[in-house]
Amino acid sequence: MSRVLFTQERWKNVKEINKKLMQQYIRNCRSEKKRPRTIEQYECDLKFFLCWNLMYHHNMNVLDFKKKHFNEFKFFMIEERMASNARVNRIMSVIRNMMSYAEDDDDDYEDYIRNPASKIKGLEKAPIKDIAFLSQLQIDLLREYLLTHKMYQHLCLLDILYDSGARINEVFQVSNTETANNGYLKVTCKGGRNEYILLHDRAKESLKLHLSIKQDGEAFWKSKYGQAKDTSTLRGWVKELYVILKTLDSKTQYFTPHSFRHSVIENMLNGSHYLCKKIGRAFTIEEVALIVHHKSTDMTKSYAKPKDNEIIFNMFGISIG
Repeated sequence: MSRVLFTQERWKNVKEINKKLMQQYIRNCRSEKKRPRTIEQYECDLKFFLCWNLMYHHNMNVLDFKKKHFNEFKFFMIEERMASNARVNRIMSVIRNMMSYAEDDDDDYEDYIRNPASKIKGLEKAPIKDIAFLSQLQIDLLREYLLTHKMYQHLCLLDILYDSGARINEVFQVSNTETANNGYLKVTCKGGRNEYILLHDRAKESLKLHLSIKQDGEAFWKSKYGQAKDTSTLRGWVKELYVILKTLDSKTQYFTPHSFRHSVIENMLNGSHYLCKKIGRAFTIEEVALIVHHKSTDMTKSYAKPKDNEIIFNMFGISIG
């Protein structure tokens, strides 16, 4: 079976009472003034869940779900989708909250007096993985491959990530490129703040290449299914970038979109980022904190490679291999 679970055709067939509950819960989230991006993610997760119910439980009324049904969905996410613990916990949380909304609504759901989803335990947080740092040489190697193979959309993603150190949800917002030639794009950052992400020579070049092959009216980020609906499309492209770089450099450590943020910070501080050559020096910690919109330099330091061993070894003239 295809891994694509949610489709518009399937959504049309989802039971109306399930759609109504989801829509009421989403409206309640808006009334509680949750962030639009958060609400959008809730809606995507719940549509995914309801399409799973359509496919695997014959479109059952979710108000009739017992604990075992919610556990079956949790098992599906773990075993068949191989989702991360964080992803499983997030989607189970929004399901629990939707069912709690029904439990508390005495008008439309008077008979729903017990929420079995509340009994489903979350998964333990997975151990923190080693952070992958990409060197300037690896970035150059990957970029040359994308240019040669005219993979301009992937190139554009790579260059914006590495020029700006932006988060993937900020890069996903890129659609209006009127200010790109001036070297910046305005996006909504973490916490709802409006900030500018900076674009430099490489990102400007790849933007032009990317736009040169687009038809008028086409979405800026476009998958084979049409306009990218959320960051999962961009995350998928980063996985493709990993596969490409792994074939070019077998020592490549598995990386994620957030790895670029770590890499930008580390390479700007150690002087290896290509922009350091342009300005003739490494960036200061204060400058990097401003570039990546950190509130403190302590946060910026936490993104760079730990330097404790390096400092201790240097004290005694020992070289780290």
